[in-house]
Amino acid sequence: MNTVQMIDQADITYFFPLLSQIINQWYFSIPIAVALLLASRLFPKIIISVVGFIAGVGLVYPLIYNIEYVKNLIGTNETAQIVFMILTGVVIAAVVFALFKFLFFLVGMLAGFFIGIWLYNIISPGVYTSIMDNYPQFSPPAWIPFAIAGFLAVIIGILALISQERAVSLISVVIGALIISFYGVYWLIVLFPQTFGTIEMQNDVISVLDLSSLGLLSFVILMIVLCYAGFKIGKIRRREYDEG
Repeated sequence: MNTVQMIDQADITYFFPLLSQIINQWYFSIPIAVALLLASRLFPKIIISVVGFIAGVGLVYPLIYNIEYVKNLIGTNETAQIVFMILTGVVIAAVVFALFKFLFFLVGMLAGFFIGIWLYNIISPGVYTSIMDNYPQFSPPAWIPFAIAGFLAVIIGILALISQERAVSLISVVIGALIISFYGVYWLIVLFPQTFGTIEMQNDVISVLDLSSLGLLSFVILMIVLCYAGFKIGKIRRREYDEG
């Protein structure tokens, strides 16, 4: 059982910088997530650029900010931090837009990989518990989450090459739903920690994230509902756009 916990913790920890940015910069992340969710089929290249902006803000910026020179340059000035974060997002978005076709397959693979890790973290505890009840000596191999994530990465990457517009729509809706679902569960934890789980932050970065069974169920339900709504609304708007 300890092996399962170590795998899950390592996977979730990888997302802490991005999840922290969603919480701290909600005034950017939530409007962008809503746009990704509801306008996924109208402007594919813009959507891809927005995904690049999110990657720049949530993944690249935390890495750059930890460089000693950048820390000394920006200091503790909150305005300078926000400006630098936005500039990082814009630069990454511009790179993604300029290399749209080249990066399309890569974006599909990355989205598939992250989706695979999320699904693994949600499903694996129950599956492993059931297996260990029958085979107490069973020890989950460390490569399983990466195999699942890699499989989904290849599938979604291929789908991206076959149908760019539909692939962008899929990536857009799922990313938007993930962001909104996480932010919704975050507030459920803040308001009802005994029911939905625990979240702790140090220096504006998540250090502990432990969802209860009800918290996981709430996240999954939000994801399903939002994905369905996103695909449905996107289909309707695309039809109206084509007819107009």
